[in-house]
Amino acid sequence: MRMLVMRPGAIGDTLVTFPLLQYLHKTRADLALTFVGNAAVLPLLQAFNLADEVSSYEERIWSRLFLPADSRGQQQLHSKLQQIERAICWLRDPDGTVEANLRAAGIDQISIAPGRPVSQSPQPIVDYLASSSGERTGIASYWQPPGAYAWQPVADSPWGHTIAIHPGSGGATKCWPLAHFAAVITALWQQAIPVLLCIGPAEQARFQELQRLLPAPPSPELLHSIVDAPLTTLAQILRQCRGYLGNDAGITHLAALLGLPTVALFGPSSPVIWRPIGERVQVIYNPSLAAISPSSVTATLLKI
Repeated sequence: MRMLVMRPGAIGDTLVTFPLLQYLHKTRADLALTFVGNAAVLPLLQAFNLADEVSSYEERIWSRLFLPADSRGQQQLHSKLQQIERAICWLRDPDGTVEANLRAAGIDQISIAPGRPVSQSPQPIVDYLASSSGERTGIASYWQPPGAYAWQPVADSPWGHTIAIHPGSGGATKCWPLAHFAAVITALWQQAIPVLLCIGPAEQARFQELQRLLPAPPSPELLHSIVDAPLTTLAQILRQCRGYLGNDAGITHLAALLGLPTVALFGPSSPVIWRPIGERVQVIYNPSLAAISPSSVTATLLKI
């Protein structure tokens, strides 16, 4: 079966589809899957063997999904989709234009739903993605990271004793105060635990502010940083680390998926819906995120 899966959104929005994509492959031996989504995640998705073909949602041809099916030039879109037998799209289609275009391309099996739950009843995001696409729920517990990316700390690795920390998030309200991160990092240094700061392209200002708040490390090898790294590169480093600390953010979902011992800080977003998927995840939640104390976070990390 040739299947199209379309999931626009941020890095985390894409990563939470991984358990479902893996399930689809495991239950359909003949599946050929084309994934359309966030360009930054596509190389990782292929490295995990979750898609046979990938395409950025920003490519112009996909904007044609929102034009009337009989518009001039739509044949280009329909030709690209002509071999697809089933389509799963998480996007808004209030007037049915997207569905009409998919049907015009000859696709009979179509599931279209909003990118996140709209009901008042909280549901884990992976269960929502599965049920809205016509699949069974509960598949998150079956997730297995591919061997080449599964957590495997090595004592003599440069990262084997390191705690990775990602202090950012796509939403400012989901970011624990930088002063709290600085307090945790300082406490880890007091235990001679190295820290790796993972910094994304939109987080330079937070990185600079965190550096300002931090004292000089007791020794240079206790502080490292990786900035704007491709997700495949970041994943290969994270899998060697002792543990991870982060907000409700895409990189936190990545760390959890790798099987890395992950401490995820939540508030005000709901961990019932957005809890990262993985065997070694500990969520610390407070509706007032700043009320989570650095000492409690440090204590949790030291138990990893």
